[in-house]
Amino acid sequence: MTRHLTITGEPATAGPGGPDGLWSQVPDGLRSPRLSPDTVPEEYRSAFRHYGDGTRNSRGRTPVDLTVLPDGLRKEITWCMFRIADLGGVIGMSHGATVVRMLGAAVAADAGPAASSQVSLLDAGVQEWCQRIRAVFYRDNGRFPSPATMRCLEWELHRYFRVLEAAYDTRAWWHREVWRPAEDPRIPQRDHEPRGRESIGFTRFTAPWLRAGLQWFGKNVLETGQMAWSTLLQRVGAMAGFDAFLAGRGTFPPHLADDPAAVRALMRDYLAHVSTRRVARGKRAGEPISASQRKILVICVEQFYAFMSDHAEEAATVLGEPGWLRLGPHHAMLVRRGERPRRRSPGEPHRIIDDVIMTKIMGQAGMLGAPVADDGFGDEQAMRLLMLQARLGRRINELCMLDHEPLTMLGRPSGDHDPGAFVARLRYQQTKIDGAPDTILVDAEIVAIIQAQQDWAARHFAAGGRPGRTPRYLFLGSMMNRNGDRPYNSGQFRHLLTELAARSGIRDADGRVIDLQRTHTFRHTAATSLLNAGVPLHVVQRWLGHLTPAMTMTYAQTLAETAEAEFLRYRKLTSDGRETTLNPEDLYDMLQLDQRTDRILPHGYCTLPPRQSCDRGNACLTCDHFRVRFPCCSRSCCDQRERMWWMSGSCFGSAARLRPPRPGTSRGPILPSVSANWGSGSGSRSSSRRPGGWMRG
Repeated sequence: MTRHLTITGEPATAGPGGPDGLWSQVPDGLRSPRLSPDTVPEEYRSAFRHYGDGTRNSRGRTPVDLTVLPDGLRKEITWCMFRIADLGGVIGMSHGATVVRMLGAAVAADAGPAASSQVSLLDAGVQEWCQRIRAVFYRDNGRFPSPATMRCLEWELHRYFRVLEAAYDTRAWWHREVWRPAEDPRIPQRDHEPRGRESIGFTRFTAPWLRAGLQWFGKNVLETGQMAWSTLLQRVGAMAGFDAFLAGRGTFPPHLADDPAAVRALMRDYLAHVSTRRVARGKRAGEPISASQRKILVICVEQFYAFMSDHAEEAATVLGEPGWLRLGPHHAMLVRRGERPRRRSPGEPHRIIDDVIMTKIMGQAGMLGAPVADDGFGDEQAMRLLMLQARLGRRINELCMLDHEPLTMLGRPSGDHDPGAFVARLRYQQTKIDGAPDTILVDAEIVAIIQAQQDWAARHFAAGGRPGRTPRYLFLGSMMNRNGDRPYNSGQFRHLLTELAARSGIRDADGRVIDLQRTHTFRHTAATSLLNAGVPLHVVQRWLGHLTPAMTMTYAQTLAETAEAEFLRYRKLTSDGRETTLNPEDLYDMLQLDQRTDRILPHGYCTLPPRQSCDRGNACLTCDHFRVRFPCCSRSCCDQRERMWWMSGSCFGSAARLRPPRPGTSRGPILPSVSANWGSGSGSRSSSRRPGGWMRG
């Protein structure tokens, strides 16, 4: 009997009928011994593609010759190509022909039963096939295949193995070591799942009881709708960290320990372990993980054991592991009140993009869609995604997963030509908050962007899509998407934005290259702009797709310009009820300066943003960030730097702008008692800086 193995080397039982059962599923038009775009039915023609022009390192239009394979292996490879094409994938003719030719040579070199007609691709693992192919190639050519050839060969074999294992594995879907919703429709998913193309692998777990328990846990929460696929991906990843923690301390049963005190001590060790975790890779490699990540690592373990404790008897019966019966009340609450890591409140408000930086970003948006030959990125979809995100402030997944026809036009009188009027309702996929709104009103500019993307998608899909199909999404994925059912990859969009920021050299207020990879910044910017423009909170809540005003208030951030405008709206009274004689604009300037006393110097003050470090030493008078005050202790200093008073720009951090003097007024005697105390340069908060009770007005 043929020995079928999984990628991990575990035995896999043959499916009903073996290769003959698979062959019966292959359409008649694909049962040709030589496959090429010229011989397959039109429905699958776009799945078999030639790459290259037939010159230099390209095999031209060579078909895939399956006659070199034994009968069983030929049927399996043919079915694999059919299955990949049916799922929306593409078969590169050069790669496919190379794999078939090398497999045929490796099988023919065997003198044993492997050369019989019953040979199967799963008789060996991917690495074993690669070793046999390398040995045969060296025997015939006196050299080994190139590394590039071996990489292509290994990648193609992995594709065949994935679909073949799924076909031969007759177990329930949740018993499988790898869950792939894109290839197994039995796995429960939402209609629109942002991470629906990602797989969950359980082979990384070293404790068999934990691996089986997680598989059963995942089955239940997916089938009952307690968790979405994206959430389960996160939970399984966090539990892999817990498995590594246990493996580093020995062997543990499902109940962890017989004594509740020992379980308690183990969890305290785990909390300490989580608090010392470091980022493994990326820009923050070596730094402590964030508070939110620490919280997730603890919550996942806590909720898993709470679920297993509630279903201990059923778990022991289904999984055949009596250790689950020993779960007690202490397992239902592994972490006590106050021990769970908390998400710290940020020390500074959410980052937003000011108008100047936003103008620069949108000025470079065309570079995303420009052809590569013109020094662009050649991705029109990314260009339009950036336009929509800057205008609408939607989550990036909401835009990537827009339906191909997301607009419902509103009935408007023919004479209404207001360019800012709402003309359509845009429907997006609300995948984060159940029951939240999923439509917003949009103007003609947004409609034009969407219609341009629809035209592009229609042309693109007509050239390489499956005949007779309509794309499901407006923004199409670039790989394995012949069926048009894969949305544009948000990770690809973030990568392009990072490259755009680096190439354009746009910098933020801190002098650093703008971080466009955090696409949620556009959402914070849009929400802040609406709130500061005076849009009512409930309207902004509806626009953002929130259920409660509390969600929306996390985006509330008062800009300096708005704070100044609101301050100037009201009358200013002293403590005894009299109107102050100070000019309201000057009074606002002084209030802002009161918050910046740590940057006051003997002859003025420094406007360098606090997050930046000074590299000028004591050369303040020649620095553009230094602002001279009136009156100062040295008139010559004032004469030298007087012009600095009238420079427009940001001072006092992100507060009010400096203004030129109004006719008949002077900057000097604004507040004499305060100015007299500045000359010391001490920067102390003296009570003399609050005369007359004007701070209470």
